[in-house]
Amino acid sequence: GDLGTEQGLLGGINAVIVGNYLTTLGRSPQDDLALLAKLQMPVKALANVF
Repeated sequence: GDLGTEQGLLGGINAVIVGNYLTTLGRSPQDDLALLAKLQMPVKALANVF
């Protein structure tokens, strides 16, 4: 869920995979970007891509 992802990001993760993975469906890119915005970690370079 979001709690584990939030804790990881706040704990020092410095990279994320956005969207689907090679063999597994992931979260939507919009959900990932919304979570980053909630944590005040916006990815401005991707704001208009999805």
